[in-house]
Parts: sequence; C-alpha cells; structure tokens
Amino acid sequence: MNDEDIPQSHVSHNYLPVETDIEMRSDPPPPPSKTSTWRVKLSKYWPFAAHLTLIALVSMTCLRFLDGRAFNVNSRRPRYREVDGSVAYATSHAPLQSDITTAVSLAASLTRVVGGLWATGYIWRCIFVAMERGGISAKGVSQATSNRPPAPRHFTRKSNMVIIYLTLFATFAIDYFSAALTGSFIWEAADTQIPGKIPLAISNGTADPVGEPFLGDKWKSPVLSIASASASIAWIPQSDSLLNLTEPSTTSRRVIRGAQSISTNSTLAEVMMPYFAVDAFEWVRDPHQVLTDRQISLLSATADEYSPFTILANNSGGFLPDVKWGEGPQTPVSGFRDMPISETRLFALMIYFSPPPDHPSSSIQLCPQNYTIDPGSQINLFGSVNSSFSLLPCFGIANVSYRAGVFSGRNCKIISPNVVEAQAPSSLIGNPFTSGALGLTPALVTNLILSTYAIPLNYTTRRNLAIELTSRAYQAAWAASSDFTRASINLDTTTVQIALPTLRAKVIHWRVYLWVALHLWVLALGLLFVYVQSHCDHPWVEDPTMAVFWLDTRAVLTKSDRGQLDWDPWQPGTEISEDGVLILEQNEAGQRSVQVKRNSGSRQRRYSDSIRLRRRMPPSSFTALREEGRESVETLMETSVPTSLQTNSLDPTRTPENSAE
Repeated sequence: MNDEDIPQSHVSHNYLPVETDIEMRSDPPPPPSKTSTWRVKLSKYWPFAAHLTLIALVSMTCLRFLDGRAFNVNSRRPRYREVDGSVAYATSHAPLQSDITTAVSLAASLTRVVGGLWATGYIWRCIFVAMERGGISAKGVSQATSNRPPAPRHFTRKSNMVIIYLTLFATFAIDYFSAALTGSFIWEAADTQIPGKIPLAISNGTADPVGEPFLGDKWKSPVLSIASASASIAWIPQSDSLLNLTEPSTTSRRVIRGAQSISTNSTLAEVMMPYFAVDAFEWVRDPHQVLTDRQISLLSATADEYSPFTILANNSGGFLPDVKWGEGPQTPVSGFRDMPISETRLFALMIYFSPPPDHPSSSIQLCPQNYTIDPGSQINLFGSVNSSFSLLPCFGIANVSYRAGVFSGRNCKIISPNVVEAQAPSSLIGNPFTSGALGLTPALVTNLILSTYAIPLNYTTRRNLAIELTSRAYQAAWAASSDFTRASINLDTTTVQIALPTLRAKVIHWRVYLWVALHLWVLALGLLFVYVQSHCDHPWVEDPTMAVFWLDTRAVLTKSDRGQLDWDPWQPGTEISEDGVLILEQNEAGQRSVQVKRNSGSRQRRYSDSIRLRRRMPPSSFTALREEGRESVETLMETSVPTSLQTNSLDPTRTPENSAE
C-alpha cells in the first residue's frame, strides 16, 4: 500500500461528524428552480381549486338540471297499455328516481373526498405551525391527531389553540355536510306524456232524430240508470286527489266509454263536454207570488203523474218544467234546437219537517214561515197540498238564471278510470240533448241524494248544494243520453297522450345553499391556514405524513443522560407525557428535529448526528505510520472527537472496540 495514502485512510475511517462531513463536501443548495416553484404552488392550491369546482358543479346540477325534472319509478323503459288494451313500451330510456338519489349521494361524498385531499394533512400542518410558533405538548399532539380538541394548557400561544380548534371542527364537520344535500330533494308524484298509437272514438251528441223519443217513459228509465251510474263514477270522492273543491265548481266531467285501459292523468286531445253554469240564484221571499197553478200542481203528490218529490229525499230539487216532469225546458228561440239554452226558471228545493202529533194531513199552514234557509236569507216555505206523509214536505223556491249546453274541451285529462275532466269553457255550443238532459235532472238529483255517492261533501249553503247537484245531474244525463244513442249518432276520434307515472324532483334551494356555504366555509379556513403558514419559517409541506416520518424525535422519546427510551408509544397503555412542549428546529444541514422545552428552565435535549465508523486497518500498519501521521491526525481529532477518545485512539495496544469502552 502506498505510504502517502495511509494517513488519509486512517482519518477517513475514524469518528467523523456527519455535519462536518456535509459542511466539507456539500456545496450550498441551489436556488429553487422555476419548475419546483410551480410544483409547490400546484401542490398548495390544486386541491382547493378542485374542491371549489366540484362544489359549483354539484350545486348547479341540482338547482338547474334536476330541479323540476321527472324520472321513472320502476323501469328505465316503462311499458303501458294502449286504448285497446294492448301492451307497448316507451321508445326511449330514462333514469330512475333511485339512480338520481344514488348519483346525488355519490356527488356529495365525492365532494367530501376532494375536500379531504387537502384537509387530510391539515391537522399535521397546523401542528407544525404550533411547534414552530411557541410549541405544543406531546399530549396535545396526540389529542389533535385523534380529532379531539386539546386543553388550553397544552399550548403556549392562544393563536395556536385557535388554529387547532378551527381545524378540528372543520375536518370533523365536513363528514356530515352530505346530509344537507341529499335531504334537499322532495319527490312528488308526476307523469310523463307519450303519444298513443291508437285513437279513441267518443260520441258527440250531434244526431238529428233526437228529442221527444228520449223524453218519454220508454227511454227515461234506461237513461236515468246510465246517468246515475256514471254520476257515481265521475263524482265519487277519491282519496288520492282533491276532487271535492268549493262548490259550486267550474269543472265538467264525463264518463268515457272505451277508456278503461287508459291510465290516469292521460290527456285526450278533444272531447265534447256538457256544461251548466248559474248566472244568478235568488231565494223567493213569498212563493205564492211567483208560483202558477200548474207549477203548484207539480209540487203535489199525485198517483197519475210522475213527480221526483214522491220519494222521501230531503234536499232534492229541480227546475219546474213547463208541462210535466221529465220534459226539459224549451229553447228560448223556437225551432233552433242546436242553440245553447239561456233562461231564468223557478227552482224547487224540498225540505222535510216532522209535524206535531195533532197535525191534520190536509193542512198547509204548518210549513215554517220566515225560515232561514241560508245565512242572511229568510223565506216562507211552501207546503204541499193533500199531503199524506208522516213527514211534512216543504219547498223553498228560488229564481235561477242559468246557461246550459256543451263545449269542445281540449287537452282534457283522465282523472280516474273512464272519467275525463275539463275546465270551464270560454263559449257554449248548443246541442240537441241539452233540453232533454235538463228535464231529467230533477229525477237524477233524487237518485243522487238517495245513493249519497255523488253528492257534494263540503257545501256550506243550500244554494251551493242546489247548484252543484243540478250541474252534476245535467252533466251525467247529457253523457248518458249521448252514450245511450251511440249507435245512431256521430263519433269523434281523438288522439291520446298516455301518462306514464313518474316522480318529479323538487329541490329545497336553501338546503343546497347551506351545503354550499358549509363547504365554502371549510375551504376558506383552508386558504386562511395557507396564508398563516406562509409566514412561518418552514416551507409548504407537500406530504405531511412522510414529513412526520422523517422528523428526528429522539429528544422526545429518550432521556438525555442515558440515551434510553423514556416511554415507548408502541406499548399498549403507555401514558403520553405532558411535561414540556415540543419545538420544531432545523440545524445547519437542513435536518429538522423535535426538541423538548421544559417548563422549568430552558433545558433542551440535543443529540450529535455523528456516525461511529469501524476501522478496518490492522494494528501493525497503524504502528508503522504513527510518527508520520501523528500531527495531522491530532489536528483533525481535536476538531471533532472528544479528548478522551483521542487519547485512546492513539494507543496501539487498544482496538476500536476497546477504545469505545
């Protein structure tokens, strides 16, 4: 071996401090490049930008796209029935309500996860700031990393405590923000219209040979039977819709034959609908001043002539005809049966009273006088002649101006099986069945009163009851007359828009705004911390987990006098020390360590970073070179190795292991 290399070999294998080696061999660190600067900025702000973008995207989707939209219930491509009962499928697919609910829940969870991209290291970055600015105890670090707010005694500065508390609250609360978004959806029953392939044929009541044949006894009974059944179907109360509105109503209904396969809420393009409207209704104070002898005879029960009042039906009534019961009012202008009827006629409403035991059956003076028939209306009731009933029938007489006819309803909705409904028309059309239907209304009103299926439930006055019963009876009688003569009258074909049941999303906007505000609040806290951390000595920590892993924490775990573990966090039940605070320091070589600052005095635990290296040269080689390299070795050893170790290292009789002893 060359003699010139021996001293160098001896020096390089001795005890050399790492810091001295770094200072001798390492050049000053180069300034950060432009690429690394942009990378640091990107690592700082891209999670915030992604979080903000996702907040805006999810909230705008809920408020602009999902709100008010209808989605399928059971199938993405639902099936339905045509007019003839055949099964068909929708031509397009649509998402289910459960799909939207799942997507909203996933979007809320994804937003929380994206927020966690920067919030995950939020706690450790705050701990770094606290250790650099005053310090925090080991117990406080343990509580903070376990999402528990540390007690104020674990901090040396209140500002550090505020930062930790805000951080813990933000990172804890963000896990529960999703409930505000998913709970903002209300699902309402709705429907989607698709065009049907088969049209529907409906009678319109425009045949010529009508009138008298249908008003006689031969046709009255079947028409009344059909009308009573159709009225019960059309006006029976239903629990799933608000059918009993304030009377008198302004809607018209009709039972459609052949529509039993059409789903509810479907739409018919055009249907001929009956309509009855009252322009004026006034109770007559003294009936004797307005009733004629012929009309008085219609109110008495006779065996040779039909009367709707022969049946004990309280609150039944009808328009008094000109000739006899069963014949409708005549058109004001004779010869024009296709004109709508508009006239004023007397209306009789029957009210039964229990007579006293000594009341003679032939007396007519016992009907109440000055009777309050409606609030604010006092009238004299008219008594029947030759009454033989145990109950005394009395009549309230009213003067009624009304209009009756038909109208062409457009986009009429199927409100229940076979029942179509249309709103009040702007103009009436005359129809040959109008007069006959009006003549059948008194008998049909009696049938409705007896059956109780189609009578109004929420009427407040007898005036409203009389108008609504007459309107329903007329509509049912006209539809029954039209359907009864279906074989001999004209039919209209109309297109059908089939209704498919769906669920419409209704978004509660303030809940979405709350969800946005909560996320923006947490986002603002994160940006505020970035600003606070920018004023600290340590740079932005891109990976807090690995930064914690590479910290030198020997001062926290060991005793300074023996270098042994003071406490071991790997052992279960280890009590974390609360003595002193942890300080983040950086040496000249750039290595960061955690030091302990005791409350009593300013004693810190520090450890040398020197590495003990094993000598590989035999003792004989070392003896031959002792004199030549003594001066240079002693110079180097004085700068880095303790004096006791220098003396032992020069002794040729001791090995490196013995010198360590």
